[in-house]
Amino acid sequence: MLAYLDINILIKTIAGIEDNSMKCTKCGAEVSECLDNCSTCRTYAGAPNVRFAEKTVHQNALNARYNDALQIAKANGTHNELSHFDGAMKKTFAVINVDIKKLYDFITDDSMIYSTYHLQVEGESRIPAVFEDDSQRRRVEAILFASYGKHIRYAALSYDKKGLTSYGPYSMTLREISIEARATLLENNSYPFLDKHNIIKSTDVPDGFCSTWGERHKLAVAKLHDRILSTTTEAQYAKILLESEGKRPTDEFIEVHIYGGFDNKAIESVTGISKGVYKNPERGMLPVIKKVLKKKGITWIEQ
Repeated sequence: MLAYLDINILIKTIAGIEDNSMKCTKCGAEVSECLDNCSTCRTYAGAPNVRFAEKTVHQNALNARYNDALQIAKANGTHNELSHFDGAMKKTFAVINVDIKKLYDFITDDSMIYSTYHLQVEGESRIPAVFEDDSQRRRVEAILFASYGKHIRYAALSYDKKGLTSYGPYSMTLREISIEARATLLENNSYPFLDKHNIIKSTDVPDGFCSTWGERHKLAVAKLHDRILSTTTEAQYAKILLESEGKRPTDEFIEVHIYGGFDNKAIESVTGISKGVYKNPERGMLPVIKKVLKKKGITWIEQ
């Protein structure tokens, strides 16, 4: 069996330039890979991150990794367990963790759009991070997304609607209908992903490590198949998929990239702890948050 990287090279050779271009479905003009619409007639072309993940080279490389994982499971006698895990990963969620203040502001203000670091800095609604962090953030996004990086919102893939506690104790689960057409996934946190694969420029990014929302199960299987044993139970899936102990350097998860903003109507549920919270500002904010959630039909899940 050819390794997926060997297959990927072959696919790239065959596909050539055609795989890197897109024609507008209305006027036939070339559509920039960094835009979501045709600059000639303004017809919507789709989220650029999704179009990137849908390229033949990426799709085939991911399928090769996914099929390799299934074959390894067959040889190891864990195919049934991996098949069950595979099915479960089709029912995963995009989750964003925030602190109490951000949750309060977002849930209670219907005019608020969940924004990005870059757009906030550009709009002068926040100051930049320290030089090193600001530089690193811009470098990572430039390599992975070029100019449209400023429109990417980040989430984590979760099985139990609990996210990365290193970003805050409250997990906002997004409605699938609000993101499915504009979300893609990367196998790891984008920061260590670049270091792990020695990526200096965009052409160094390996194929087969990203997916569309609809194929997120394939990415999960390709990444985590060696952790699914004959003794693995469904109760263990959540921690296998996402591990967070409150420290960002040790977080391990599949990163979700969402193109464009959303308001609080995109929230399906909020997971958090309300019992035993006696300190300000939580004591005053939580009752209001839970009241607003109930009014909006958003589920509160006690952790």
